[in-house]
Amino acid sequence: MIPDKKKQLRGDVLIIDDDASICEILKGYCEKMGCFRNILIAHDGSMASSKLRNQKFALILLDLKMPKKSGLDLLRELDDKSLNSKKSIVVISGTFDKTAVEKIIATGIKSFLPKPFTEADFQEKILKLLTIK
Repeated sequence: MIPDKKKQLRGDVLIIDDDASICEILKGYCEKMGCFRNILIAHDGSMASSKLRNQKFALILLDLKMPKKSGLDLLRELDDKSLNSKKSIVVISGTFDKTAVEKIIATGIKSFLPKPFTEADFQEKILKLLTIK
């Protein structure tokens, strides 16, 4: 069970992944945490780009490999004038090669969650991210 302290956390989540089943799993994990107002899903980078320009998110779960725009392309779009902080982003991927990790770190991202992961792994990573922001 998650500590009651996290119940105080509020905000919206954006899940960015082209795999509908992954999106549903992540949505379920976020719902069980009980600390988010709204959970939105973008199935491609172009849709995500639009959402990121128009809304602030407490948490952004980002896959790297997507149609229309990659996760790395989205990371490069975010700057100091963006509504969303890079501190809110967790990159979730099944493939983290050295070159990709270096490129992601160069954009200012520090949170990674390699697939596959358990619900406990997910909650631990997210709670840590939300408390250090």
